[in-house]
Amino acid sequence: MGDFRPRTVWLGHPEKREQRYPKNVINNQKYNFFTFLPGVLFNQFKYFFNLYFLLLSCSQFVEELRLGALYTYWVPLGLVLFITIMREAIEEIRCYLRDKEVNSQVYSRLSTRGTVKVKSSGIQVGDLIIVEKNQRVPADMIFLRTSERNGSCFLRTDQLDGETDWKLRLPVACTQRLPTAADLLQIRSYVYAEEPNIDIHNFIGTFTREDGDPPVNESLSIENTLWASTVVASGTVVGVVIYTGKELRSVMNTSNPRHKVGLFDLEVNCLTKILFGALVVVSLVMVALQHFAGRWYLQIFRFLLLFSHIVPISLRVNLDMGKMVFSWMIKKDSKIPGTVVRASTIPEQLGRISYLLTDKTGTLTQNEMVFRRLHLGTVAYGMDSMDEVQSHVFSAYTQPTHDLPASRAPAATKVRKTISSRVHEAVKAIALVHNVTPVYESNGVTDQAEAEQHYEDTCRVYQASSPDEVSLVQWTESVGLTLVGRDQSSMQLRTPTGQILNFTILQIFPFTYESKRMGIIVRDESTGEITFYMKGADVVMAGIVQYNDWLEEECGNMAREGLRVLVVSKKSLTEEQYQDFE
Repeated sequence: MGDFRPRTVWLGHPEKREQRYPKNVINNQKYNFFTFLPGVLFNQFKYFFNLYFLLLSCSQFVEELRLGALYTYWVPLGLVLFITIMREAIEEIRCYLRDKEVNSQVYSRLSTRGTVKVKSSGIQVGDLIIVEKNQRVPADMIFLRTSERNGSCFLRTDQLDGETDWKLRLPVACTQRLPTAADLLQIRSYVYAEEPNIDIHNFIGTFTREDGDPPVNESLSIENTLWASTVVASGTVVGVVIYTGKELRSVMNTSNPRHKVGLFDLEVNCLTKILFGALVVVSLVMVALQHFAGRWYLQIFRFLLLFSHIVPISLRVNLDMGKMVFSWMIKKDSKIPGTVVRASTIPEQLGRISYLLTDKTGTLTQNEMVFRRLHLGTVAYGMDSMDEVQSHVFSAYTQPTHDLPASRAPAATKVRKTISSRVHEAVKAIALVHNVTPVYESNGVTDQAEAEQHYEDTCRVYQASSPDEVSLVQWTESVGLTLVGRDQSSMQLRTPTGQILNFTILQIFPFTYESKRMGIIVRDESTGEITFYMKGADVVMAGIVQYNDWLEEECGNMAREGLRVLVVSKKSLTEEQYQDFE
């Protein structure tokens, strides 16, 4: 993979680089101008089917083996090669145009002269690049600043890792605190980054600001990165470029373009070998019937040529023409608009698919999630009884005693909680344990600043890494408890009466595929009560929550109905318990 080394990248000073870095050019072509013709011919004649006809055609240059006019052999072969070369040429031109479109995308670069426009191919290591919402990230960068009020942004990474979940990214704290993006050029700071590698899920590096008093050092992880080929889903971000060109994570994870051959072609190639074997046997029999008289070895070749039409060259022409028609029909199919055929050599492979193996979560549901049922052990609420949940939540906030935390109640009076308070606690837990951020956008009547200030419902959009998270928060909004604000350290909920509840986020334990759960510790600002909320897969949570006799059975019942099951739990903490943990 070449000599890759760690690097020190000074912010906004590409001229300070200590080594030469590759140009930020994307190239997905199989051939170049000089290798195109030799490469196409080699890929054709490395298979026996085409090599067989080439040898037959070449044999006609030998006087003793000639059976007719040269064109009877060379014209069909030339037609096959012409069709193949033209098809490959068209695909290469399309690939070149796609690469050119990506390399020509224009971005804004921060410089001492202000903001200047630069093509993607002109971006260098050390450049400070501004990426707008819904714009592709042009190079691997460290996230320095965002325009979002909550100090974070979301990335769409489906073109990098195939996951439709959005990924949360955090800027370097030191640079996010700067008044403006232009101040990035006024500070003496650099990023130390590990050598380029193919691991898109991990990153090791440090950020250092030398002119601070004292100097600032921050560790960097995957949460601070913006990999190329991802798309910014929220806000405007500023990043410093650390890898370009062939050192990009996305490029290093891409195998070299290769000539693709379908199973059908390989089967035809195998049948050709079998038929050729039969030809040799028949030719030997014919010579044997003549008792191997005279120049019998020439006779064998002549018989091979006479019987050669057992393997018709028209089959090759029909195959290529058929594939071109298949490709054209796929592109023009009204039921799948926008489909692009990137490899016209293997469209018939789609017809061989008998089974489609898929996980049940995102692929089949298209990640359109709806909250269907809430089960609290002794009582359950379905789609038709959500109005009951709404009335319970409303009553919890209209009764004057709702503010009294459970931990403040006298220990002697262990009264069984009412259904209303249990429903309210469940809804509040679901409204708090997530990574959803409400974002306010101008709707033509109300501008963004005013919408944020008054928590306008019509301007609010929920952003999260997963559609599951959004569906849960939308459900709590529908029953009266609305998430109206969030940043990295606090969260605001609005009750049915319009009161704003403020919560300080003390800790977040993000979801991982290993732990299969996420948690959050919050402090209710009105009461000072600290609560640890956790949610996760039933198989994991069953061993974490207090034992009860209904959880496993009800989770099984819901799963059998085809529902995705999520277990939500809470634990009240004393100040001493939390400080001890921290």
